[in-house]
Amino acid sequence: MQQPLFKITSLNSIHILLKLIFGFITSKALALFVGANGMAYVGNFRAFLNVLENFSLLGIQNAVVKYVSEYQHDKLKLKSVLATFGILLLTSSIAISLFLILGADYLSKQIFNHSEIYSFMFYSIAVVFPLYVFSTFCISVVNGFQEYKNVIYIQIISSGIALIFSVFFIYYYSTIGALVSLIFAPIFVFFVSLFYLKKHIRFRDVLSIEFFDFKVVKNLSEYVLMALVSGVIGSFVLLKIRTDIVAITGLQNAGIYEGLQRISSYYLLFVSSIMAIYFYPKLAEANSNSKDIVFNYLKTIIPFFATGLLIIYFLRKYIIQVLFSSEFESMESLFLWQLIGDVLKATSLIFGTLLIAKKQTKVFIITEIISLSIMYFSSNWMLHAIGINGIVQAYAFTYLIYLVVLVIYFRKQLK
Repeated sequence: MQQPLFKITSLNSIHILLKLIFGFITSKALALFVGANGMAYVGNFRAFLNVLENFSLLGIQNAVVKYVSEYQHDKLKLKSVLATFGILLLTSSIAISLFLILGADYLSKQIFNHSEIYSFMFYSIAVVFPLYVFSTFCISVVNGFQEYKNVIYIQIISSGIALIFSVFFIYYYSTIGALVSLIFAPIFVFFVSLFYLKKHIRFRDVLSIEFFDFKVVKNLSEYVLMALVSGVIGSFVLLKIRTDIVAITGLQNAGIYEGLQRISSYYLLFVSSIMAIYFYPKLAEANSNSKDIVFNYLKTIIPFFATGLLIIYFLRKYIIQVLFSSEFESMESLFLWQLIGDVLKATSLIFGTLLIAKKQTKVFIITEIISLSIMYFSSNWMLHAIGINGIVQAYAFTYLIYLVVLVIYFRKQLK
């Protein structure tokens, strides 16, 4: 297991390095041409897009990886699974598009601090949203075939295209350009993924009514439940926290918080991508040795990740200067608790993934609801008590509780 993991981790590290470079350029462009206030809008809009995507995907992305991995050598069952998933996703994405068209003005007020001038953004999402959803579907199919290198290549190529697109629009159209780039970036993933999928499947089969199977739909119920709790409710809670930051501490603090979350997302991408590409498919296999996989993750990934975060902490002042502008200097005081929370989150990720892979739905839902409740109420309380610094302390506290609960639950399996 160590040799393939080392190869995938090495290639993934190159991907993350490029992602960091791309992220640096994008963040600098946002800081210079959009500012803290505009970045707050970008953060809220990105959180809203996550809610939409998770709601429309219905947890299918995890099921796609699992069933494609199981049926990749059985063409008939594979066609049945992909067609069922494809038709469900097309239906849900069209429904979301209609919702966006009908609610554009209302959504603009809610997301953009009582402003209706961004209503046209929601009409734009409605037009391209099916492609937005199928971008995740396509890369999940490639991942299900366990073509780890191709998954990383897709991410690198699409990220490079999205970078050029984003910087161009941010430079010429400021905040509106940044919002437009968020809408169209996933579409590049869709088209690049199609190039790698053409040797495995024909896309017209994915939308074939002939292969639609209600038995597959029944098996999706647990994935849908887990997605609704973790993806939809979780994304909604994060969006609500962002709007609370604006209401309680002001738009500029919300922009500074968004800048910190952008930094966090860059290095957390290393853990989440290696989890999705390598560890989740392994855990999802019928006869996988969960204990060995979990300890392999804890021994190889977490020490490396924690060391990297320690370096980031000591270089935080210079990172802010390079990535952003003087407007974001107060971000420095937020780093300690954010980094502690990120280490705890990365450590707990393997246990949460194990719950999904083994379809332990009840435990997953209970632990997610508890952690999301703790996160929201502690964030709201700490924001009122000590301001923006309280949000990162609440974040670290939430993942400490979450990790302890999961370790206690799995204690017998890990002995």
